[in-house]
Amino acid sequence: MAFEAWQLGLIDAAGYNGIRGEHIEAVARELEKLPQYEINTADFRSACYRAGVDPDNFDQYALASLQERLNR
Repeated sequence: MAFEAWQLGLIDAAGYNGIRGEHIEAVARELEKLPQYEINTADFRSACYRAGVDPDNFDQYALASLQERLNR
Protein backbone atom coordinates (compact mmCIF):
# COMPACT_ATOMS: atom_id res chain seq x y z
CA MET A 1 0.00 0.00 0.00
CA ALA A 2 1.41 3.37 -0.98
CA PHE A 3 0.87 6.40 1.20
CA GLU A 4 -0.63 9.61 -0.09
CA ALA A 5 1.24 12.89 0.41
CA TRP A 6 -1.00 14.03 3.28
CA GLN A 7 -0.48 10.70 5.06
CA LEU A 8 3.29 10.99 4.73
CA GLY A 9 3.05 14.51 6.15
CA LEU A 10 1.18 13.26 9.21
CA ILE A 11 3.65 10.42 9.71
CA ASP A 12 6.55 12.85 9.53
CA ALA A 13 4.82 15.41 11.77
CA ALA A 14 4.29 12.78 14.46
CA GLY A 15 7.98 11.91 14.49
CA TYR A 16 7.81 8.42 13.03
CA ASN A 17 10.71 9.34 10.74
CA GLY A 18 12.79 10.45 13.70
CA ILE A 19 12.57 13.20 16.27
CA ARG A 20 13.78 16.52 14.89
CA GLY A 21 14.32 19.93 16.41
CA GLU A 22 10.76 21.05 15.76
CA HIS A 23 9.41 18.03 17.64
CA ILE A 24 11.66 18.79 20.60
CA GLU A 25 10.63 22.44 20.54
CA ALA A 26 6.92 21.58 20.42
CA VAL A 27 7.19 19.17 23.37
CA ALA A 28 9.33 21.66 25.32
CA ARG A 29 6.69 24.37 24.87
CA GLU A 30 4.03 22.00 26.22
CA LEU A 31 6.20 21.02 29.19
CA GLU A 32 6.89 24.66 30.02
CA LYS A 33 3.16 25.16 30.53
CA LEU A 34 3.24 22.79 33.52
CA PRO A 35 3.20 24.47 36.94
CA GLN A 36 5.66 22.08 38.59
CA TYR A 37 9.42 21.95 38.24
CA GLU A 38 9.85 18.17 38.10
CA ILE A 39 8.48 16.26 35.13
CA ASN A 40 7.41 12.65 35.46
CA THR A 41 6.76 10.11 32.71
CA ALA A 42 3.02 10.81 32.60
CA ASP A 43 3.67 14.55 32.23
CA PHE A 44 6.15 13.89 29.42
CA ARG A 45 3.81 11.55 27.56
CA SER A 46 0.88 13.95 27.90
CA ALA A 47 2.99 16.85 26.62
CA CYS A 48 4.05 14.76 23.63
CA TYR A 49 0.46 13.86 22.78
CA ARG A 50 -0.63 17.50 23.08
CA ALA A 51 2.22 18.43 20.72
CA GLY A 52 1.21 15.68 18.29
CA VAL A 53 4.43 13.71 18.78
CA ASP A 54 4.64 10.02 19.61
CA PRO A 55 6.58 9.80 22.92
CA ASP A 56 7.81 6.31 22.04
CA ASN A 57 9.88 7.79 19.20
CA PHE A 58 12.15 9.67 21.62
CA ASP A 59 15.53 8.00 21.91
CA GLN A 60 18.23 8.86 24.44
CA TYR A 61 19.73 11.52 22.16
CA ALA A 62 16.34 13.21 21.65
CA LEU A 63 15.65 13.14 25.40
CA ALA A 64 19.04 14.72 26.07
CA SER A 65 18.27 17.41 23.49
CA LEU A 66 14.91 18.05 25.15
CA GLN A 67 16.54 18.35 28.55
CA GLU A 68 19.12 20.77 27.15
CA ARG A 69 16.33 22.87 25.59
CA LEU A 70 14.39 22.94 28.87
CA ASN A 71 17.48 24.00 30.82
CA ARG A 72 17.90 27.19 28.77
